[in-house]
Amino acid sequence: MKPLILTVLVAALVAVLVPLVADIHIYSIAITVLIWIMFGQSWNLLGGFTGQISFGHAMFLGIGAYTSMLMVNSMNLDMAVTLLLGGLLAGLVSLIVGFLIFRLKGPYFALGTLAFAEIIHIVARNWKGLTNGGEGILLAKRPTFLGMQVFSKAEYFYLAVFLAAVVCLFCYYLTRTKTGYSFIAIREDQESAEAMGLNSTIVKSKALFVSAFLAGVAGGFYGLYNKFIDPEMTFAVHMSAEMIFVTVIGGMGTIAGPILGSAILISLQEYLKGISFLQAYSSLYLIVYGLLIMLVIVYLPGGLVEGMKKIRAFAGRRG
Repeated sequence: MKPLILTVLVAALVAVLVPLVADIHIYSIAITVLIWIMFGQSWNLLGGFTGQISFGHAMFLGIGAYTSMLMVNSMNLDMAVTLLLGGLLAGLVSLIVGFLIFRLKGPYFALGTLAFAEIIHIVARNWKGLTNGGEGILLAKRPTFLGMQVFSKAEYFYLAVFLAAVVCLFCYYLTRTKTGYSFIAIREDQESAEAMGLNSTIVKSKALFVSAFLAGVAGGFYGLYNKFIDPEMTFAVHMSAEMIFVTVIGGMGTIAGPILGSAILISLQEYLKGISFLQAYSSLYLIVYGLLIMLVIVYLPGGLVEGMKKIRAFAGRRG
């Protein structure tokens, strides 16, 4: 089945089934999963397909979130416009970041992204005239998307289904273009790719720009959906860490990876929140994520996607 048809069918199935069993809590979980699918796909383009591990991707999420929130509050712009503007601004910032740190390789590149993210995090906490500092910004107006008002959980859910489907399809087709193959070539062997004529800096800059753009779009939706943002829920390191978690556990360098990882980890997070004696430890799920990642790295280096392939192959041999 063609990916476009499959994505449309899955999106339609989700859009039909969730409302049949949904209360407000189920809607919230579903929307959160869809948001993290978008975050995971954005990080995966850079980390999974291009092999450039970023520890600071939350900076692009935060830029998109603040751009959309400020544009809706101050100018009452349509969400379709604010999400694109947030993505473009995040992409432009990524070009500056890339210019300064693409000379670094391996762990030094990862630490460079972390350093930039922390700088922007500190700026956001202290630039009260723009971000209102640690007090954050409340959504003051009801946003619209293509002229249609978006306010209820159901409306945000349907929009999240649409955006997540578009992001997944975009990433699928991009990774099967000449540009996408150049990403993979850099990941597999940068020196050989350069010997064949690829400019690694340009290729990595393209990957970072697209990755940052998608993170900015998803961040804009994340901020407007939550109706409140502050530096800790947008620029903090744990946001970058969770992008890595959902992708690594699901399967880096695959489109299905962030989808599986997000569905499982967000559901696990909600389950842990419901256990009474764990409620005093709000960040315990990060420890659980860390343990899961260690298990995946040891036993399933390709993530859950690899595990599913092994199960299918085993079932085929048994049959």
